[in-house]
Amino acid sequence: MRKTYPLAALAGILLLIFIVLTSGDFKSRYDGGYKDMVDELYSLAVKQNENLETIEEDIEKFYKKKLEALEKYNSYTAYNNRYYADAHTNAAGIADTATRQKAYALITKGENRYKAKTAGWQATIASLNKNEKELKDLHTLLKIVVTEPAMEKYQNNNLPESSKANEANGDLQQLIQKIKAITQ
Repeated sequence: MRKTYPLAALAGILLLIFIVLTSGDFKSRYDGGYKDMVDELYSLAVKQNENLETIEEDIEKFYKKKLEALEKYNSYTAYNNRYYADAHTNAAGIADTATRQKAYALITKGENRYKAKTAGWQATIASLNKNEKELKDLHTLLKIVVTEPAMEKYQNNNLPESSKANEANGDLQQLIQKIKAITQ
């Protein structure tokens, strides 16, 4: 009776190995790195479609233009933020309370003027970020819209015959019955 459990365990392990090796998902994820199928299929579609190619070029131009547009502003704000952080640190070191309060008031007044000067920029950046999120969402939707028909075509043309799997399942059921007959 002790020898039958190893046979049952072996049958279970063999079944598990069979399932894993015959599933396409295992192979695609562990053949040297997982690649996003939507991106792969979309890249192929872009190479075959001028409109998609133009869209991808325009997206690339947008990101380059955004980077260039924000580069000087980011430097400007970094410089200002550094100044006000250091000004606060210096003011905190003033021992006399009245003098420290004057320093803080002067710093606050300067920060308010700075914020007023950059309010237009802040609105522009907020709008830019909102629109960029919409672009990313629509770009993802575009990829799915373009690639879904390719996947459906693949599915229709490449569905494997199930007769061997059915045969293997029948063999497995016979093996299970043999093992059950021995173990009962």
